Amino acid sequence: QIGDRITVLKDGSTVATGTWAAHSGAASVPVQVTSTAIVLNQGSGSREDVYVPLGTTITTGQTFYASFDVTVSGGSNTVYFAHFKDGGSGTAFNSRIFITASPGGDFTFGIGDVGASATATFSTRFSFNTTYKLVVAYHYDGGVSDLWVNPVTESPEKITSTDADPSQVMSAFAFRQAAGNSVQVIDSLMVGTRFNDVVPEPSCVLLGAFGFLGLVRRR
Repeated sequence: QIGDRITVLKDGSTVATGTWAAHSGAASVPVQVTSTAIVLNQGSGSREDVYVPLGTTITTGQTFYASFDVTVSGGSNTVYFAHFKDGGSGTAFNSRIFITASPGGDFTFGIGDVGASATATFSTRFSFNTTYKLVVAYHYDGGVSDLWVNPVTESPEKITSTDADPSQVMSAFAFRQAAGNSVQVIDSLMVGTRFNDVVPEPSCVLLGAFGFLGLVRRR
């Protein structure tokens, strides 16, 4: 299981340790760990982005799923903060997860695959300092990305982006710091090849069989 290779991090340490690595802005405003969670600080200037290899590369007929808990605070300037990526220091990113402004609310979540703007956003208004479970899926066939918030099943209550480049093969998951004005606190990352790998059915044991990818969990 991939989780066996994730370094156990202590408060105050940087994420780019052990299996985690920086692919951009290494050691510049390093991604930190506080109370067992990754903390992303969006802002001006160069900032560190980090990724974890998945141990396999997506191919024809496959879908990668990832889930994690996130709490947002600060502002709602548009920025993408998580995504699937290629290996090493490459810059091929798909399934980019955004926060952006939402009229009448603190912010909303979005999904996109190209550039710095979301292709689709939720009409739902989300609140700062509230924890949400995000689930993202990247379908290799067709280059389609889906995003759910607090799902129980793989329901149609999602937003979708269809502009990914399938020739960009994904083999890692990443977190990003950029020129926004918000903070994301992230915990319990899981990655698999089925929806129930990352959102287990209530009757399932959390550490059971999670498909080919197994479990990625930032402890």
